[in-house]
Amino acid sequence: MKRKCFALAFALSLVSQAAIAETITLGTGDSLPFAAVGAGDLPSGVLGDVSMSLLKDMGFEAKASPLPFARLYSSVHSGEIDGAVGVLRTENRATQALYSDPILTEYNILAVKKGAAFNFMALAELKDKRIGGRRGFAYPGLEAAGVSVEPANDDVNNIKKVIAGRLDAAIISSIAYLSQLDQSELRDEVELLPLAVGEVPIGIALADEKFSEGDIVSFNGKLAEFKSSEDYAAVLAKYGISDYVKTWPVAN
Repeated sequence: MKRKCFALAFALSLVSQAAIAETITLGTGDSLPFAAVGAGDLPSGVLGDVSMSLLKDMGFEAKASPLPFARLYSSVHSGEIDGAVGVLRTENRATQALYSDPILTEYNILAVKKGAAFNFMALAELKDKRIGGRRGFAYPGLEAAGVSVEPANDDVNNIKKVIAGRLDAAIISSIAYLSQLDQSELRDEVELLPLAVGEVPIGIALADEKFSEGDIVSFNGKLAEFKSSEDYAAVLAKYGISDYVKTWPVAN
């Protein structure tokens, strides 16, 4: 009788382990500290680490698949991959996959030449300013307010234009680039304006061929709990962005 009980318990254990070990594929770009493919093809970066941890609690083992950012959306919308890390929810995209609440929120902030700061309360007040941004990036709030953005290939080029007086301000990311700027010799030559000109909530998307509405509700519930924990703080510290993950007031 004991042998039968042991055999049954062992069989149930194997079933449980098999369920927990179900592997899913998460598409990810190469954009640390946010997301990348880490050792052993595991998701890395803040978004990768958090997603992998929460999905494990839901019974999935996440493996990362490198993809160009331009292919992340089409791949998860078609079900080619099970999920995509580092994506932005829009109303249209939300009809094609299950988008999570933000794991991180980036803000578009303005860097100006030191001593040349100016005040503004509304985005429309920037119409007469020369504002530099990143080529290929969208700034919908500024566009809606009628503000033109001069494109450049990288943030460093824009900052140098600000210092040279060729731009009134450069739009930079409050996490990805500000953390780099703070380590640069250019930091002492610019200052930051207190109002952001946009926000970019970043999370993951799960393919609805694989996951249900209940799954994304479960993920979001675990995410809210995780973000208030010491584990989340540890992930931010691991990637060196603890001081940069904060809420900026956003101009309308």
